[in-house]
Amino acid sequence: MKQQNELEKVMFHPTGSDLKPYEWMLRPTAQTEWIDNKGVFLWLAFFFSEIGAGLYFVSLFYEYRAGIVLGWLVTLILGGMIHVLYLGNPLRAWRMIMKPATSELSRGIWIIGVFAVFGFLQMVTAGGFNIVFNVIMGILCLLIISHGFATMNVIRALPAWSSNIVLPFSIISGVWVGQQILQFMFAASGFAILASGMEVWAESFFFAYFLCLLLYVWGTWHANEIGQASIQMMVADDLKKITLIGVVGLAVILPLIFTLMMWGGQTSGVLIFLRLLAICAGDLAVRYIIMKSAVYTPLLERN
Repeated sequence: MKQQNELEKVMFHPTGSDLKPYEWMLRPTAQTEWIDNKGVFLWLAFFFSEIGAGLYFVSLFYEYRAGIVLGWLVTLILGGMIHVLYLGNPLRAWRMIMKPATSELSRGIWIIGVFAVFGFLQMVTAGGFNIVFNVIMGILCLLIISHGFATMNVIRALPAWSSNIVLPFSIISGVWVGQQILQFMFAASGFAILASGMEVWAESFFFAYFLCLLLYVWGTWHANEIGQASIQMMVADDLKKITLIGVVGLAVILPLIFTLMMWGGQTSGVLIFLRLLAICAGDLAVRYIIMKSAVYTPLLERN
């Protein structure tokens, strides 16, 4: 009843600036379920699950147990618990796990479950860092990192989400942030040599991340008129500040400045920490903009 009343307010607003019952079929309409109200939990759940899996993935290459423990906890506790807040009633939400063949969301739940079990075994097993465990967990991490955008990517009615660059971007994003967390952990733990050695990877991932952003904007703009409408939304009204400050400033300019200051491996724990803060805030902004600016393709064409 509450949802019905809210829908009536939108469709029959007293000022006359409402969405007429038929206009959603004729003009681009913004999606709201995945970002407004409880949809904010989904935005946060995808972020924490992916950066936790990214930290776990990068830690495998260094066989750094503290990194995989923290990554495991962030993925399951922060990402998992926030996800439950979005799903609503657990007595009904569990039914999603019964459709892994047809539902990307169901497959994601199964993958996270397997990740939880095998990750726990790797943490508590003395010889957990072997080729078998590492390969299995590496694949699971990459699947979790791409899960959020993979779930969005299957919705073809939203061109801003069905872009071909969305999945590569999600993997670069998760590994990039995870790499930064691990680099800061090394710097804070006194492993200055390891932190310095990771800077070349930080530089590579940053430029790959920036390239993916450019390709996403270019590809979405040139996809069709609905994609252009999404890009226009990013630089209009309330989203303009988030795009300029969050995406351009925090996700691109500040990390670029800190990266250039540490160019050649002359790292600083303070600069690594500041870059990490900027990257996390910027990546959250990027994800918010992508989710918030998505609009549905109209069912009918105007004459």
